Amino acid sequence: MIYSQSEEAFRSGDYSAATILLDSLQKCYPAEVNIQREAMALRPKVIEQLALAKITSVDSMTKADMSVMEQLKPKFKWVKTPGMIEGYWIAAKGYNPDFMNTTGIEARVSEIGEFYIVSSVNPSAIAHTSITLDMGGRSATTPEVAYDGESNYRIGGSEVITFSPEQSDTIGALAADVMTTGAPKAMTLTFNGAKGHKSQKLTSAQAEGIVTAYLYSSALIRARDNEVERQRLEKTIEIAKRQAATAEAALKN
Repeated sequence: MIYSQSEEAFRSGDYSAATILLDSLQKCYPAEVNIQREAMALRPKVIEQLALAKITSVDSMTKADMSVMEQLKPKFKWVKTPGMIEGYWIAAKGYNPDFMNTTGIEARVSEIGEFYIVSSVNPSAIAHTSITLDMGGRSATTPEVAYDGESNYRIGGSEVITFSPEQSDTIGALAADVMTTGAPKAMTLTFNGAKGHKSQKLTSAQAEGIVTAYLYSSALIRARDNEVERQRLEKTIEIAKRQAATAEAALKN
């Protein structure tokens, strides 16, 4: 009965139900050798079809992400000055070559596609360790990054923090979520330090720079992850086909 139901689910394209029924059959009737052999022949076919369906979904998502990247890529400027170990992408409209001598933030995309934020307070005065973005009645704050001379360092009169992609995500996610529903009237950036706080208004162009970098990075990383997933699914299909052939041959003997 259960095997017949699993066959029917397979024929109707309900591969998830077929998998559940085959799992139940294996658990409840392990001693039914003939039925188990038939189930072993059906299971890899179910696995193959599930993988094919997932590939269709992955391809659809990749197509959407590629479209986003094609739309956003022309808005970026590649920056790699002498002495820099790694370069980065930044929204060209908001690029300031004198950034380190100002107070503000830069939203960047690394060579491998990761979104991250660099903050600068000049002149150095508050020993800031985090930043807070307030917009659209909502706020997001990065984790604190203590002064260590590396991620949090001093250069040319500025106190600078390079937040990791994980530390930067809350800021990018908030900006993207709020700005995609319309630019809010009030947007404030606050630098939080051991010696006080410093706030400044964020312009629409500055907020757009954060969003552009975040969306581009997100699309790029998803597309890359989906390509890895597609390769895994293709391998799954290859294995399932071999298992199906083996099981079918066993049924004939």
